[in-house]
Amino acid sequence: MGNIKQFLLLLTVISQLLGIVMLFINIKMAILIYVIYGVLFIIIIIILINERQKDKEEENRDDYRNY
Repeated sequence: MGNIKQFLLLLTVISQLLGIVMLFINIKMAILIYVIYGVLFIIIIIILINERQKDKEEENRDDYRNY
């Protein structure tokens, strides 16, 4: 999962920088790139939320405060 996150973060950064450059060259292409950037960003957020939920479940299973 770590490699997927790193790859998505790299694609997100590249698409953001490419979008800025494309604003000066081709507006329609820049809009498309920013849409791709938004989708990648949402996917990263979903992955991070899922990982946090899994960590929280694991913490709850390993909780020994009741003993």
